Amino acid sequence: MGPFIAFLKKDLNTFISNKIGTNGDFVVAANLNNIIDDKNAAADKIVISIVSIEEDKMLKAPDNYVKVNNEITYRKPPVWLNIICLFTFYTKDTESYQGIDMLENVVQYFQSKPRIDKTSAVVPGNYPPGLEEVRAEFVSLNYEQTNDLWGLFGGKYHPSVVYKFKTIPVDNADITPGGPPIEETKVNALHKKN
Repeated sequence: MGPFIAFLKKDLNTFISNKIGTNGDFVVAANLNNIIDDKNAAADKIVISIVSIEEDKMLKAPDNYVKVNNEITYRKPPVWLNIICLFTFYTKDTESYQGIDMLENVVQYFQSKPRIDKTSAVVPGNYPPGLEEVRAEFVSLNYEQTNDLWGLFGGKYHPSVVYKFKTIPVDNADITPGGPPIEETKVNALHKKN
C-alpha cells in the first residue's frame, strides 16, 4: 500500500506541475490530523490521507496449489484490498478559493486515469514494480457521511474529495513444499454379487 500511495503523490505532483506550468510539491501524503494539529505544517497543499482499508471479498481466492519443478507446492493466496483515500486541500488562509482549483486537478487526474497502471502513469518509471492495474472510483459522500468523516478530524472541514482504490494485493508469497504431482489414479472396486 505504501509504495502505491508514494507513487500517487509523485504522479499527482507531476500531473499538476505539467498542467499549471510550475514545478512544486503540491501534494503530500500524511495523516491529516497531524497536519491540522501542527502549527508549523506546510499549508496550501493537497493532503492524501488513508481513511479506510477494506478487504475485497469478491476476489478472495481459495488456497492455491501450484506446480513448481515437478512438485506440487502450497501457496496462500494474496489478500486483495481496497483503500479509501481523502484528498484535502489544506490551507490556513481564511479566504482562499485556490483549493477548489487544486482539487479540480485531482479530479481531472483520475478522470483521465480511471485505471492506473504503468502505461497510464504520468511517469511510468515511478509505478510500483509488481503492482498490476489499480482502479480509481470517485466516492460521493452525503451530508451525514461527510459530517462523520470530518468528525474524525476534529470537525474542521476543508474542501476535499474521496476516492476508492480497488484491488491492491498484499502477498507474503510463502510457499510450503509439497510432493510430486498425482499423475495416475487407480481404482480397485469389488462388486457385490446378489
